[in-house]
Amino acid sequence: MIESLYIKNYLIIKEAEIEFDRGLNILTGETGAGKSIILDALALILGERADYSKIKKDEDKLIVEGQFSFEKKEEIKNIIKELFPDEDTDNGNIILRRELNRKGTSRNFINDSPVSISDMKKFGDAIIDIHSQNEHQFLLNKDTHIEILDNYTLKPDIRESYSESYNKLRELVRNYKELEEKKDELLTKRNFLDFELKEINNVNLSPGEDTDLENELKRLENTEIISESTVSAMKFLYEDDSNAGGLIKSAVKELSKIAEYDDELKKIISDLENANILVKESSDFLISYLDKLNFDADRTEQVRNRLSDIVHLKKKYGLTLDELILKAENLQKEFNFADNFDFEIEKLLKEINDLRKEVFKKAKDISVLRKKGSIELAKNINKILNEVGLEGAEFKVNIENINGEKDDLLSSGSGKEFVRLTQNGFESVEFQIKINKGSDFTPLQKSASGGEISRIMLAIKTVLSEKDNIGILVFDEIDAGISGRIAQKTGKMLKALSGSHQIICITHLPQIAAMSDRHFHVSKKEDKNKNETVASIKTLNEEEKITEVAKLLSGENITEASSKSAIELINA
Repeated sequence: MIESLYIKNYLIIKEAEIEFDRGLNILTGETGAGKSIILDALALILGERADYSKIKKDEDKLIVEGQFSFEKKEEIKNIIKELFPDEDTDNGNIILRRELNRKGTSRNFINDSPVSISDMKKFGDAIIDIHSQNEHQFLLNKDTHIEILDNYTLKPDIRESYSESYNKLRELVRNYKELEEKKDELLTKRNFLDFELKEINNVNLSPGEDTDLENELKRLENTEIISESTVSAMKFLYEDDSNAGGLIKSAVKELSKIAEYDDELKKIISDLENANILVKESSDFLISYLDKLNFDADRTEQVRNRLSDIVHLKKKYGLTLDELILKAENLQKEFNFADNFDFEIEKLLKEINDLRKEVFKKAKDISVLRKKGSIELAKNINKILNEVGLEGAEFKVNIENINGEKDDLLSSGSGKEFVRLTQNGFESVEFQIKINKGSDFTPLQKSASGGEISRIMLAIKTVLSEKDNIGILVFDEIDAGISGRIAQKTGKMLKALSGSHQIICITHLPQIAAMSDRHFHVSKKEDKNKNETVASIKTLNEEEKITEVAKLLSGENITEASSKSAIELINA
């Protein structure tokens, strides 16, 4: 349940804190007093989009904070555990907080930890169902009916499994159609692919080959100077009378005479001996290097020609050697595909047909569950319609197959009977009603008045709430278009529903207000000193509740009769 809601600087609400009851919470007050602002503020901490124009005039920050308790709701605790693995959720206490800054920034918190708006919305969707007046239009829109039915009937994993397979099928069909459209283009392109592929492959490139050839050419073109310098280096190292090796040996010999007098000299002798070994090894390498070094005119020309071929390809395609090798691999794949187009298209078509059978089977399984669930949904809604004064009305769910076509890759069937697979299966769903006995079933928008739609929506919400396990239901003027006896029945329905759910309801009807477990009155007044209008929210005691219900019955001038009627409604 929501225990309290704190609102600061939200339009005409300067600062208010509302403490809710576990059962039926009623908000009344004159039009424009700020009742809907309270529900909008609640929606804000449940992840609704921020509207910075709602920040109170001359204030910099809007704050909304809600304290919730879900001690027995393991699924809610699991959401928090998923967001905050280290958070202790055993007590079930959750605090949601949202701050909007006039600069256009928003900060969101769950239990004082920063969260994204999507995390806040995920949490909000799991705990509260808000029914506003614009949901009447939602209910009248046929396209939403299948979603309502499936939310009632199907487990999430069934829908997700179908959706995943269907999306994969649709992607394969899209690829197939694109290939069919590109068939002529691919066949024309085949000759060009063949030309480029042969041009690159004829050079027979190897990774890093251009760098190796450039180094080899430098060596071949500078053989004479390399030879001269190598010979000179050999002389300095080990051949001249004053060569490096001989000098090092002399130094070692002299130091050895005095090493016994200072141990530090022994390390120097060791280092010099190692240096002499390196000098000897370097000299031996240069001797071997010089033996292999010779000018080869044919090899020089061969390297130059090879480099020329590589440089030509690199310039022509604007690629490095490694990129040319990769291009050749891709060209080979494209060429193979174009050369085997018919085979590839048949392979893709087989994959589509196999997957379509799988998707169709899942859709058939959904259809069975959907039809069974539609009967149960209609039965339960009809029970409630009877309780809210629509005794002669009957609600039903009309399910029809979506017609498909034989050559449509998203259609399945045989003979003349084909159905088309969609995101929701192969069926369309429409809610229908007959208001009076003996009349025909017709779509909701053609036969239901505003008051009837309100009660049908209440019936649907009531039935769905038993399935979705959402503990808090919010109704913004569910009483639209009803009065008198029907209003009292609707109030009793809400009261009964509040036995298993916490309910927050805005109403103008005394019959509904009288049923409250906690009653809040919302009013507004002008502060002439500050030239502003400020809303206030008051929790009514029993006597004040009687007065407020009496006002809803007779207006501002309360009579003895209206007070008596108010008491009768409250005690009914």
